[in-house]
Amino acid sequence: MKKSSNLILMIPILVVGLTSCSTDPQKIEIGKDACSFCKMSIVDSHFGGEILTKKGKVYKFDDVHCLLGFIKANTIDNKLTKEIYFVNFEEPYNLIEASKAILLKSNNLHSPMGGNIAGFSDRNKMNKTSSTTKGKEITWQELLKKTSE
Repeated sequence: MKKSSNLILMIPILVVGLTSCSTDPQKIEIGKDACSFCKMSIVDSHFGGEILTKKGKVYKFDDVHCLLGFIKANTIDNKLTKEIYFVNFEEPYNLIEASKAILLKSNNLHSPMGGNIAGFSDRNKMNKTSSTTKGKEITWQELLKKTSE
């Protein structure tokens, strides 16, 4: 009887342990989460991103500028990165994989840290925003190249 009661006591611990090790991106909680680079509170739901490591650690950012600064500072080994995500400008609580994102750069976007880069999953929506903000499309690879210079 004692062994079975110990096993029953272990079940909640196992459930908590297994659910806390997610390898998926996390929702950015506006006003609660802080940027992993500048440490400021994340306050604008239209900008930002995340870096997800292979072990499931999530680094959240309030601006693409901070995400790039984090990468440039070699805060974590790039080999440990599983995926990088951008906030979807048109659907703020949805994240887009960096490799699939369509990026728009415009000084008229006014992102929190002045990166002024927005992510989109749809080219038509990006073009519509670009026409009102006088923006220019930029690729993730171009941003990374500028970071390494």
